[in-house]
Amino acid sequence: MNNDTLNDLWIGAFRYYLGRMTASVHSFCNSMILEYENIPEQARSIIKRDLIDAFADDDRTRAKETDHHFYPLGHDVDRAKWLEVLSVFSGL
Repeated sequence: MNNDTLNDLWIGAFRYYLGRMTASVHSFCNSMILEYENIPEQARSIIKRDLIDAFADDDRTRAKETDHHFYPLGHDVDRAKWLEVLSVFSGL
């Protein structure tokens, strides 16, 4: 599989799971963390950028809507898992 195909697969799957609120989100996040070294640099860069944007959007939504049941990163438990992914993708 070439890097263009891998980029499309990783980015597409990431964008599909981002914001969802299911147990499969955690499974996908764990896969991203375990496979980090195998994800092409271009996909890593786009995923990191999109996650940073999603955290900013999630923060804004949570700040103004305290009784909201949908947030850009999902429920608190989903947000925590995306934070783990962002930490790995940021080299923290």
